[in-house]
Amino acid sequence: MAILIVIASVFMTVQAWLIGDIPPIKSDMSVVFPPPANWISDSWISMWVNIALITGLGILMIAINRSVNLLRTMSVFFVAFFVFITASTPIVAGRLSGSALLAILVIMSMWIFFSIYSVRPSSRRVFLAFFLLGAGALFQYSFLLYVPVFLIGVGQMRIFRFKKLIAAFLGLITPGWIIWGAGFAPLPSMPAIYFTSPAMLLDAPGGLPFLATVAFTLSIGLLVGMANLIKIIGFNAQARAYNGFLTLISISTGVFAIVNFTNLPFYVTLLNACVAFQVGHFFRFTAMRRGYIFVLSFMAVYLGLYFWSLFS
Repeated sequence: MAILIVIASVFMTVQAWLIGDIPPIKSDMSVVFPPPANWISDSWISMWVNIALITGLGILMIAINRSVNLLRTMSVFFVAFFVFITASTPIVAGRLSGSALLAILVIMSMWIFFSIYSVRPSSRRVFLAFFLLGAGALFQYSFLLYVPVFLIGVGQMRIFRFKKLIAAFLGLITPGWIIWGAGFAPLPSMPAIYFTSPAMLLDAPGGLPFLATVAFTLSIGLLVGMANLIKIIGFNAQARAYNGFLTLISISTGVFAIVNFTNLPFYVTLLNACVAFQVGHFFRFTAMRRGYIFVLSFMAVYLGLYFWSLFS
């Protein structure tokens, strides 16, 4: 069933491209390198590269779950749900953008953190996690918003030491140190900070269907996350730390998407991945109480939102 859902999701993305060429998501938040949306000019190739990245992210999510037993189940349905709800937003799924890059690097860094729970000799892996965030910031400085999130994660993994903070700082600055120290790029100028009217939200790529889909995802994440909380409290300390860190990333991504609404598409893929983990928990906890009815209802709503975006 998961494979069939993924195939259907790929078909939905291709169909959206065939109905109307999906424009690139414009971004003026690059620091050094051009944003991923500008990497591939051919929209057909860009779509398939993005599909490959989303599929790779799904495989990464399965690997994380099987390595740390995050969801207490070997079911892969949560990944099929992730791919499906991402396909429901063609503006994000149908063309390469920084959204896929953010999701992959943050989920990889999260997996690295899962591997260092209560492990004192772990400075190298802390360095690597923040190195990934620093490297992403060279393409779009919104990656830096996740630095405080992962600093809190250091404490959640019970390794909060001065040496770990030094490793985090060095990992964060090393990509820029290499690029600017070697003279590969000129020093960037400070980003301009200006007030943006909330009315600009209506001009977001994808229009109202896209905004409605993201709002629905945020609502599901909130409701399902609260429903899971009672069960997660009963887990052991390590499992609570893992799920607490996942919840922290989920909440932070939702807040960033709302506050930084002019850059909303950038957060969608990671937001979908975090919500899919929460839905995986919910599906596991309610499997004997016909919880699949709720999940299928969610997917039906996403399908309706997809058709709205397709023909709007």
